[in-house]
Order: sequence, then structure tokens, then C-alpha cells
Amino acid sequence: MKAIFVIGLLSFAATAQADVSGKYTKQNGEVVIRQKGQSVDFSINSVTGQGGFPTTCGLEGKLAMIDAERATYTSPDKSESCSATLKFAGDDLEVSTRNCASACAERAVGSMDGAYRKKRLSK
Repeated sequence: MKAIFVIGLLSFAATAQADVSGKYTKQNGEVVIRQKGQSVDFSINSVTGQGGFPTTCGLEGKLAMIDAERATYTSPDKSESCSATLKFAGDDLEVSTRNCASACAERAVGSMDGAYRKKRLSK
């Protein structure tokens, strides 16, 4: 009986995923992730001021967790091929988007990509 319990516990630990909820920021952007059980909602917003005119990108939806360190997004709109990959490493987050021009003003394409850092709440 003890062996079954230990095997079950190890099995649970291997499949358990860390909670990635939080606000991640970089100089021109912010990613907000809300995880509730297996459901993970996200939003990415970025701004770039090329040419003196601020332009923005925005993307939101549901992430599919691949494992505790990686998640993906694919647009539910079949007429778009926008996708995003998020890689978590402690308080660091790397975002890579593909074919998401429809989520951005022309000069802001690619501004959602890059390294973000989890923002700690001050006490």
C-alpha cells in the first residue's frame, strides 16, 4: 500500500505545474497572466514611440501550458495565423510572437517580443 501511495505522489509531483500568474514588465511592455487551475488567461500590451508617434500592440486570450516552463497561444480566429510562445524561468519571461501584425499598429510589429521580468509587489 505504501508503494502505491509513493508512486501516486511522485506521479502527481511530475505533472503538477507551477503557478505562473503575475505581471511581467519590460521597458515598453507588460504581460499579465492569470492562472486558475489549468485555465491560463493572458494579455500582452506594448508601446513603441518610433518617429515620435506612440504605436501599440495588444494580444489577449488563453494559453495552453506545454509544461511548467512553456506555454503557447494560437489565435482562435482561423483567418489569422498569430501565435505566441512564452517561456518561463523563475521571474523571467521570454515572449516570441509570429504573424501577429493584425494585433499591432504598423510601426509596433514585433514590440511584444522580448525579455520580461516579474514585477514584485511592494509591501
